[in-house]
Amino acid sequence: MNKYGGVLLICEKSGKFLLLKRSAKSTYPKTWSIVSGGIEKGESPLEGVKRELKEETQIDSNNIKYEFFEHQNQLIPYFDFFIGYCDEEFECKLDNENIDWGWFDIENLPKPLFPTLYSSLVRII
Repeated sequence: MNKYGGVLLICEKSGKFLLLKRSAKSTYPKTWSIVSGGIEKGESPLEGVKRELKEETQIDSNNIKYEFFEHQNQLIPYFDFFIGYCDEEFECKLDNENIDWGWFDIENLPKPLFPTLYSSLVRII
């Protein structure tokens, strides 16, 4: 079974969270989502999430405090959702999987959101 994971990065100073806009070639193209991706063989879900954060944004995952949020299976059969807390809003250097990024709060969400993301956000924020 393929396993996936993701992280919602939250800046503790501003209260804003990082979302990425998926490329046209991604599943659910041009929707705003958290950093996410496949967990490679031999990786723990957290190790995979840290690797995906570095690959997709160039953010150093060592500056993040991670907390497991929940296991989800709504759209993807195996998805571990983490929350990452950071002290500052980092600049992102995107790979080819995403076309835009931003720091948002719950009152200022970009559209369209990845399906099921809003229901997670309102339980976290």
